[in-house]
Amino acid sequence: MYHVHPGNHHLIRVSIVTLEVIFGWAASVLCTFLLLPQILKAWSTKHTDDISMYMLLLSVAANGCWAVHAVLSSNIPLIVGASLICLMSFILIAFKFRFDSRY
Repeated sequence: MYHVHPGNHHLIRVSIVTLEVIFGWAASVLCTFLLLPQILKAWSTKHTDDISMYMLLLSVAANGCWAVHAVLSSNIPLIVGASLICLMSFILIAFKFRFDSRY
């Protein structure tokens, strides 16, 4: 815990910025791995009938918007995370067209 003393306020700012960066990268990494188990399962089973195409399309749209926002605000962790989630959603969409019996 930091106490604010005259001339010491920069220490609090540095700590908050560091925490912001740490949590930004942690969120980016964790959210990026969100679709990885589904990709691996779809690849190994060659079965994607139970994966919602609407969910994947919404994921691409939402994370595409997050990626644009991140670029405009220079938020590197969010750029990386949103872009990778879009990529993984596109991979699952491709699997849907390849493995799903309805497409």
